Amino acid sequence: MRSKGPKTPEENRMSRKKRDVTPSATRDMSENSNPSDRHALLEAMIDHVPDFIYAKDLEGRFLFANRAIVTENGFDTVEQLIGLTDYDINGEAARRAGIPDTEARVMRTGEPDLGYEERAMRGDIDRWLMMSRVPLKDKAGNIIGVVGASRDITQKKASERLLQAQAHILEMIVAAARIEDFLEEFVKAIENLATGLACAVRVFDAAEGEPSVYASPALAQQEGLAALVSSVSDPESLIHPAENIAFSFDIPASEGKAHGFVWCMLAGRQPEAALVEFIGAAARMAGLAIDRKRAAEHIAFLADHDMLTRLPNRRFLDTRLPEILAAAAKANRRVGIGFLDLDNFKQINDTLGHSIGDALLSKTAERIAKSLRKNDLVLRVGGDEFVIILEERRDDVENRLQRIRAAVSQPLRIGNYDIKVTCSIGMAFFPEHGETTAEIVAAADLAMYEAKHTGRDSIATFTPNMADDLRKKFTRIEELRKAVKRDEFVLHFQPQVDLFSGRISGVEALVRWQHPTEGLLGPAEFIGLAEETGLIVELGESILEKACRQAQAWAAAGLSPVKMAVNISPRQFQGGLVQQIRSVLKETGLAPSLLEIEITETLIIQDVETSVRIMRAIKQMGVSLALDDFGIGYSCLGMLKTFPLSCMKIDRSFLTHLPEKTKDSAIVSIMIQLAGSLGIDVIAEGVEAGEQATFLRDAGCPYGQGYYFSRPVPAEAIEDMLAKTTIFATGLPEDRL
Repeated sequence: MRSKGPKTPEENRMSRKKRDVTPSATRDMSENSNPSDRHALLEAMIDHVPDFIYAKDLEGRFLFANRAIVTENGFDTVEQLIGLTDYDINGEAARRAGIPDTEARVMRTGEPDLGYEERAMRGDIDRWLMMSRVPLKDKAGNIIGVVGASRDITQKKASERLLQAQAHILEMIVAAARIEDFLEEFVKAIENLATGLACAVRVFDAAEGEPSVYASPALAQQEGLAALVSSVSDPESLIHPAENIAFSFDIPASEGKAHGFVWCMLAGRQPEAALVEFIGAAARMAGLAIDRKRAAEHIAFLADHDMLTRLPNRRFLDTRLPEILAAAAKANRRVGIGFLDLDNFKQINDTLGHSIGDALLSKTAERIAKSLRKNDLVLRVGGDEFVIILEERRDDVENRLQRIRAAVSQPLRIGNYDIKVTCSIGMAFFPEHGETTAEIVAAADLAMYEAKHTGRDSIATFTPNMADDLRKKFTRIEELRKAVKRDEFVLHFQPQVDLFSGRISGVEALVRWQHPTEGLLGPAEFIGLAEETGLIVELGESILEKACRQAQAWAAAGLSPVKMAVNISPRQFQGGLVQQIRSVLKETGLAPSLLEIEITETLIIQDVETSVRIMRAIKQMGVSLALDDFGIGYSCLGMLKTFPLSCMKIDRSFLTHLPEKTKDSAIVSIMIQLAGSLGIDVIAEGVEAGEQATFLRDAGCPYGQGYYFSRPVPAEAIEDMLAKTTIFATGLPEDRL
């Protein structure tokens, strides 16, 4: 059986003895040759050539080899090599390299094989040789073997690979290739620099839609390793097989911060210094490519976006909306357009300063953007004006705009101010309300003004007969004037409940319009118009008088006395309110301690000095003062110590997600503690569930008001509750054990 691997020199000598090999060519050459000094000199010269030079017979056995080949194959003398084949020396490696086949072809055809590059059978895996073989002929011209010469071109091959990779990377930079394409080709180019080399690029803060990790084909096959690269910011923390060598380079950015890093792993050996140096230079080139790409993106962004909110601007709208409308027309699809404007933004900007106004706009833009779906768009087209593009059905568009309106209206804190801002939205649809960008946006804009005129904090849809709607508004105003004169308004009352005893502690008077043809109308139908027209002053006087008269009637009937809370409008507050309250109390006979005036922060912040003077005058009469909608104004926390308040009412928006939402729970608890430390009572508005009542009671809130206890009801229902000494549940059943 033949040996399957390289043989030792002793085995080779034994092999020759067994076969009794005496190369015929060697015998013929010794018989016919007459050695001379010239031949000895030639042999010495060949021995000193660093290239590999040899001759073989027709069987592939060595006839001659210079010192380089002898040393390469681990022998001491050329005699140890003579008579052996490459298979005898290197086993299957010789066959895999194709050496016997190549030499056999040269001897068979007589055609030389010149300049063939192949991996060396010995040494480093990336060691390369340049091989040349020609037929060996005797004096008669007969082919008796093959002569070969080879040169180590490892460094040349490495240099060529580096130059090719460098050229490829630079070409992509010059051509401004997409960064995704550039980095995909980059890791492949690095991997091709050496056998067993794998590469990955991690990009920090990758743009939306772009990968954060690019792995070469070899690394992608390493299970879990590519995914691990995406989870680290420090390449030194990456774990790899112990037999491999890993090294990395930062990808530098022009501003000094790294864009990411290049991480490489070489199988089973140390990398050449030139390879490491090149990859470091390549990482710097990758930094240039990313810098260039981000600079171009920033320039394009500046042209089409608003720098404050980072939203697309009107230029973008004029470019993109026609494309959206054209695509919708082709697909026979409708497009919804919302025109959103913040309510009373100028007042906030002028009162609190432009920095607060800018912060409010940024937060509003963020809230709108978070409320959109994937294919929707929001743009800032003016100071506090936003255009929203929704490619959906009418009903779906309206519902989504309502969610946006609700999101914008959530309270927020900016600097030292707690702010709640509402918005008005106009809605229009393509193609029925307009076929061009100008037409459809104008329609939505007109609808937005309709929303403003109908009370703000609402959504209005454009209609071709919007002028008729405006006429109807004027008609309603005239009806309202007549209703005030005819006293068509009635009061309903909502109980305020002691959360510890369950008893009614007070009621809030809420006005309703008993319309002669439309029935009972809620305040949303007319309070805005009353404010806009000034009718709220006369209406407010009537409400105050009726509320006080009703409270006195209950007291006169022997029922448990309860405090009557009455809301006051800004116009009432500024127009002789102190004298009005004094007159009503005197006329109705109601004890001042049973009256509570509810005011809002927006009402008193416009002129703090005057407001404090009016409030102190009211308190001196023995009337309580409550701050309504606490937590959503501009600076209520800073004003608590200034205003002579008896009570504050936590706005219902803070109760919506209690007790699940941790932040809201914390805010409400802090409000209650703050009020308690200042000696101010607290009423939580909008209590709608037992869990909310339980949380409020456990947090120390003394009073609650909301549908969980009772909706606003007529006076007779309150009278019945007081007569029966109704005890309301103030939490979950298990909490009352």
